[in-house]
Amino acid sequence: MQNNPTSDSNKNSSQNKSPEKTIFIFDAEEGMVLSRDVIKSDGSLIAARGTTLDMDIIAKISGYHILEINIVDMPPAPKAPAADTSTYFEKIRNSQQFKAFRSEYTTGVSDLKNQLNDIVNRNSDIDEESLLMYPLSLMSKYSNSLQMFDMLHCLRQFDDLTFAHSINVALVASIIGQWLGCSEEDIRILTMCGLLHDIGKMRIPEEILNKPGKLTASEFDVMKKHVNFGYDIIKDKNIDVRIKEACLLHHEKCNGTGYPFGLTSERIPDFAKIISIADIYDAMTSDRVYRGAVCPFTVIHLMEQECFTTLEPAFTLPFLKNVVSSYIHTNVKLSDGKVGEVILINDKNLSCPVVKCGGEFLDLSKRPDLNITAIL
Repeated sequence: MQNNPTSDSNKNSSQNKSPEKTIFIFDAEEGMVLSRDVIKSDGSLIAARGTTLDMDIIAKISGYHILEINIVDMPPAPKAPAADTSTYFEKIRNSQQFKAFRSEYTTGVSDLKNQLNDIVNRNSDIDEESLLMYPLSLMSKYSNSLQMFDMLHCLRQFDDLTFAHSINVALVASIIGQWLGCSEEDIRILTMCGLLHDIGKMRIPEEILNKPGKLTASEFDVMKKHVNFGYDIIKDKNIDVRIKEACLLHHEKCNGTGYPFGLTSERIPDFAKIISIADIYDAMTSDRVYRGAVCPFTVIHLMEQECFTTLEPAFTLPFLKNVVSSYIHTNVKLSDGKVGEVILINDKNLSCPVVKCGGEFLDLSKRPDLNITAIL
């Protein structure tokens, strides 16, 4: 019988081609190998064929809302002695990258405390380059801003101080500036706004600032004066006027219900509006002496409700959409006690994503009886 060379060639080609399979991104594991390029909607490359997946690459792909990838279908690896049941954020906290971030962050908070003390107590000049050194250093190491949110989310377990809050607001405000397409100089100014926005709290009595219970009406009146104190401290300093405005006006509300002047939207500067968004998000998602951290999805729900009343929608909606995207591929606990994984964001109801619980897909936008109570 005569051999068919064409048939043999096709057979060999088929045998040499690596088998592949399509999986959901939330089923991806470290060590898997991409069998096809992962491409964004504009045609640009996210990860090339042959790339070995790690948590950073998986998070990056998830961040672009890509749900399916193709991987080389390799035989299952030998069973490990014990399964790794670590959550996504536990893996981040245990990574060398996070440990380096936390070390630099902690140094930055300490340095900011010293510099703000000099400004308040010694009337020192404001050295912008020195103040910006640590925030800009952290930002430069995370070109993917969602990675920065991963790092900040992991810091929620640590004690929060006025100075840590100021660093957080500076970083969040700078990320908002990036998402809004601000210039490099404007992002620097936004970062300075965040660093200095609460400087007036250094003149608030400790017993009010760190009170473990709800403030009385008279105590809250004292607390509200921190914006006036802060403005008095920096008003004559040689810094951009937008920093001074943000310090004084970041508690103003677009519907006129804020303080100290009760301004409405058209009279509130844009940078003060942006700092207000960053301030609210960080304050509510961090531990306080009078309460634990509020679940970010609860915060997002509350901010969605305020979006067309007290907050500026042109800044708030892009922020919320992007920050929700940072929770894709994250384990969450639902109000019925189930644990699942966020796999898809609902653009019209950002606080109610699609969550995978075992083999079940729950669209929380269609389940008013369920909500996310915790990030795991």
